[in-house]
Amino acid sequence: MRRKQGSIDYKILITTIILIIIGSVMVFSASWPYATRIQNDPYHFVKKQIIFLIIGFVAMYITSKIDYKIYKQYAVILYILTICLSIIVLFTGDVETYSAKRWITIKSITIMPSDFLKLGTIFAISRYISSNYKKINTIAYGFVPMILFAAISGFLVYKQPDLSTTLVILALIVSMFIIAGIDMKYFTLAVLGIGAVGIIGIIGSKSIYSRSSRIEAWLDPLKDFSNTGWQLAQSLFAISYGGFFGVGIGKSRHKFSYLSEAHNDFIFAIICEELGFIGAMIIILLYIYLIYLGMKLAFSLKDVFAKFLVIGIMLLLGIQSFTNIAVALGLIPPTGLTLPFISYGGSSLIVYMTMIGIVLNVSRTVNRR
Repeated sequence: MRRKQGSIDYKILITTIILIIIGSVMVFSASWPYATRIQNDPYHFVKKQIIFLIIGFVAMYITSKIDYKIYKQYAVILYILTICLSIIVLFTGDVETYSAKRWITIKSITIMPSDFLKLGTIFAISRYISSNYKKINTIAYGFVPMILFAAISGFLVYKQPDLSTTLVILALIVSMFIIAGIDMKYFTLAVLGIGAVGIIGIIGSKSIYSRSSRIEAWLDPLKDFSNTGWQLAQSLFAISYGGFFGVGIGKSRHKFSYLSEAHNDFIFAIICEELGFIGAMIIILLYIYLIYLGMKLAFSLKDVFAKFLVIGIMLLLGIQSFTNIAVALGLIPPTGLTLPFISYGGSSLIVYMTMIGIVLNVSRTVNRR
């Protein structure tokens, strides 16, 4: 059955907008004490976030109108461009945080190339799978290309260094190939490989942000409470303080110099404190519903490229969202990942809104089973 031209999936659009609205409110709530202290302007971060949102909505509108088939045509070029951007940051990146170079600043605009590399990787893998779908269960056309994609995309991000994003990209690549039908006996090898990369990365990284002390702080955040365990401990305190119903929007205590990334990586902890268990569960359910809608769309498609384009986007959204949430809850070691649509950050917000625009275009232009 052919879906009527011009009829986008409004459930996906509305769910995304709800998350964005929640994110805008929480960015302001979580950031104003810090913004007041460093900029003497409580609206500093939320004003920048609004600018990012405007750019994001423009990008989402444009990509919802562009025929998704163009990405298949230029997938290799787009992937190479994002690779080049990731190489450039290694040599010219001039914003350093936690001993890492991950950003490129052009005048007053700061971009994170790894966000664009995620999308470029999805384009490239979707095209590859669509061209080799019937041979993907072989070593030559399945396992080897998966390792090559993982090596190229993963290595560039790891060298920044950004171990958490590296592991997200590796998980994305392996998951896409598994869904495509790679021989499952290679799944164990892939998982062991990712695990080995993670362990080597943690031990070998020179970055303060990702060294093994982070594992120790995760296992016992109170052991080194004033140093490496501080952030996670404060996150857990904020979550427990929120209880079932929360203390109310704007009434968080832990955003006052306790959580240093309150409006960014640890915004979910502030959500739990202010909105409580109920508010946190609503947000988690919104993510689950959005991913469900995307996957339902993907598995109804005949076009293999379109199918894996949507699958890749939804996998990335799911992996990054639930990794961020798991970190805030202390379920996995601390990382430096944003919460899609909710955390403060230009590159992440714009790229994810762009990806939703692509999904919306797919929903309005393709044949379904």
